[in-house]
Amino acid sequence: MGLGIVRGTVAASVVLAAIVVIAALVVGQLGIGVGLAAGLVIGSANGELIRRVVGNQAPFVVSSAIRLALVSGAAILVAFAIGASTIALLLGVAAAQFVMVAVAVRQGLRT
Repeated sequence: MGLGIVRGTVAASVVLAAIVVIAALVVGQLGIGVGLAAGLVIGSANGELIRRVVGNQAPFVVSSAIRLALVSGAAILVAFAIGASTIALLLGVAAAQFVMVAVAVRQGLRT
């Protein structure tokens, strides 16, 4: 995974997070919006973790389990720390993975 995909994922996730918070303010669901936004930002870090693991040629299954545990654990801790909805935060993490796929597909179609 290239650095361009990681940077694109982070940038798109941050923009989406801002849009989600604004939309949540408009509809009066700030807790859910903050959770989704935080999940998007946390989930976007998964791309960097993948890039580092691939660079180190670590076993796929073990590294995937560790990444899943780290990202999910971070999301749950942040949810408790900021008082956001845990489900919304984990949905935000999942959304960040879709963002990463979209960025990768877009970059792949360009080449």
